[in-house]
Amino acid sequence: MLSVAIPNNIQLSLAQGYLKMVGPYGTLIKKTGSTKLAVVDSRLYVLEAGDQTNNYLSLLRGYFIGVTKGYRRKLRLIGVGYRASIIGNKLSLKVGFSHELVYNVPEDVTVTCSKAKGTLILIRGKEVQRVNQVASEIRGLRYPDSYKGKGIHYDGEILRLKKGKREGA
Repeated sequence: MLSVAIPNNIQLSLAQGYLKMVGPYGTLIKKTGSTKLAVVDSRLYVLEAGDQTNNYLSLLRGYFIGVTKGYRRKLRLIGVGYRASIIGNKLSLKVGFSHELVYNVPEDVTVTCSKAKGTLILIRGKEVQRVNQVASEIRGLRYPDSYKGKGIHYDGEILRLKKGKREGA
């Protein structure tokens, strides 16, 4: 029987197959399915989860981090004239096409842009999988070019550029 410590700033409740976590960053409700859980003395015990007990504990720790601190992912726009702006719940991108690209931001994720140049996009949310999914969808609108490096990059990403044609060879 494995357990995970419940942080002090999280309120946890179990009811009818659902686990509800309330923390400073928001509320997260997850279906437990066939997994049996119990709360005893500020610890959450996994009584029955089949062969996946360790994986389930890892998911619970991730949910606790998401509700207390949240997850974030940064994207950088690299290219002349590349800009991003937020209008309502839509992300507007100018990334070298003849028209602006518009991405509808999901409700469970928050997207902000840098005000000065609009070349930095910050994605925040309670679930790491959802934050990474939205970042991947935005990056997919303009993948980095392998020759010049222009496009939407993950922050800190190192991109190896190809040489291209050689002149006079």
